[in-house]
Amino acid sequence: MTYRPSFRLGEFRANTPQFFLPNEEGKTVLYTYIRKNACTSFKRLMLMKARRRVWRKQPDLRKIREFRVKPPVGHFDHSIFVWRDPFERAVSTYVNKFVQRSGNEDIFNSFQDVTGKDPISATFRDFIDYLQNPFSKLDPHAWPQKSHLLEIEYSFPIEMKELARVMREEFPSIAPYFQKPVNKSSQEAELEGDLCDVPANDITISSSENFSDVRSVVEEIYASDKEMISEIRSVQSGMIC
Repeated sequence: MTYRPSFRLGEFRANTPQFFLPNEEGKTVLYTYIRKNACTSFKRLMLMKARRRVWRKQPDLRKIREFRVKPPVGHFDHSIFVWRDPFERAVSTYVNKFVQRSGNEDIFNSFQDVTGKDPISATFRDFIDYLQNPFSKLDPHAWPQKSHLLEIEYSFPIEMKELARVMREEFPSIAPYFQKPVNKSSQEAELEGDLCDVPANDITISSSENFSDVRSVVEEIYASDKEMISEIRSVQSGMIC
């Protein structure tokens, strides 16, 4: 299936990195980079294929700039972006950056600048308050997924949970990089009940269900993503029928 995004006048647009993925299928594969949507797997692929390898715990986008392309991108055989439920993505961002404190310097600075609160003890509800500010003031991890997209026909809008399967079927030469989740933040919850008002530094383990009381608020913030996903699923349903 394909998906071509359309944008309303004044809708927030991100200045997002675009890449041509190295592969042995002989195809020009355009990839739109979206944080928290399996982007680490794509970065590791490009880092391993780069002419000059630089081993780091967190692959740096500057080390894979040989694969980067600036719009307009010209010819390509396929185009890819990965999407996921916006509530699950918001929870993953909070857990990864505020609870696990992985690669969090930029978002911590942004959170503190925007809210005036200490990110160390930020609750999920505090994080949601942060998300309700204009997207232009937020860290890129908090930008809507749709905002990263180019106004092109995407041949593979891939739901994140289907990424491993799609890569195996369509791009087997690079599929091994996508078989296991990298930078995974979801866990089996040992705690029952609501954690929305528990400080991040008091949370040891959680799942999205522990934050579901504010799902509707998150979905309202990311209404453009919900609309995008609805359009993609509508096309998929039509193909099945």
